[in-house]
Amino acid sequence: MKTVETFFQDMAFGQLKQTPATDDDRVGLIYPEVEEQLLQLTNQGLVDITTRLKLFEGTDIVTFVDAQNIYDFNVMSGFDNFVKPLSVHGKDVYGNEKVFIPKTNSHITLPSPYTIRFSTQFMEDYVPSVDVHYQKTHAPVDMNATMELPNHLYEALALYVSGLYISHMGGQENTAKGDSYYGLYLSMLQTDVTENKSGTSEVVDEDTRFADRGFV
Repeated sequence: MKTVETFFQDMAFGQLKQTPATDDDRVGLIYPEVEEQLLQLTNQGLVDITTRLKLFEGTDIVTFVDAQNIYDFNVMSGFDNFVKPLSVHGKDVYGNEKVFIPKTNSHITLPSPYTIRFSTQFMEDYVPSVDVHYQKTHAPVDMNATMELPNHLYEALALYVSGLYISHMGGQENTAKGDSYYGLYLSMLQTDVTENKSGTSEVVDEDTRFADRGFV
């Protein structure tokens, strides 16, 4: 684990040294007026990393509603920081516990990344509810928070945050440097997947360049 304050200090000594974000007279200090921007980029980076790598998981209940087959994870209670469903767990009418993997079961499909559809027959067999185990992202952080990443991924996060910050400064040299940092970031994540350092790592979605990303 690492505090946001320590993480910013590390970037001030490293990737953000001699940039407008740092005070040359006070080494290791990020200017207060830049902190909000860097915090936004840090949260964006945490989401990006923990969407690409399956580091956090949760389980919540889907309670069936009569004549409703599709359920939206964005509007149901629970399912905080949802990325995608991993498995569905339920007890049939005989009390037998079973596990289902969405997409591989004809009775459970995914109409969109944030919705799940159960067949009428499945709902009748597993009424009144099922548990959905899902991948989730890192929770949002503020300046007083502590981040929970494997130690080797803080450097990747620093490359992501500093690369976007430098790219947004404008100019060909800054754009090239920011793009270089992003390339290193992607390389570190790919190495993490290949070496399985994060235990359950899984890459999702295709990579895009910094120039296409911006703030979200």
